[in-house]
Amino acid sequence: ARENAKAAGADVVGGEDLVDRVADGYVEFDACVATADMAPLLKRKAARVLGPKGLLPAAKNEGTLADDADGLGALVAELKKGRVKLRTEPKRGVLHAPFGRLSFGEDKLLANLRS
Repeated sequence: ARENAKAAGADVVGGEDLVDRVADGYVEFDACVATADMAPLLKRKAARVLGPKGLLPAAKNEGTLADDADGLGALVAELKKGRVKLRTEPKRGVLHAPFGRLSFGEDKLLANLRS
């Protein structure tokens, strides 16, 4: 799974070691994807960190959980191409949409926000 994710362009790849690092507060990434066998470990150790940021891979969180290594590579490739996830609050009429990534830099983020 690690090789497939790295080949698809993942910036950070790991297993239990990475889960421990995330549980200690490391969140220098825009998205978190995992295979189904890693989901219970993530939930047990890193949910406290990833959950509030909306980054915890789960079946309900579409496009974050893969069944196998090939599926993980496909998810990473899709994210790297720029898949955007929109959220809505129907009762308030609010649309949540990202306007950049952590790697963009301040100037690019401001330009995107203004456009």
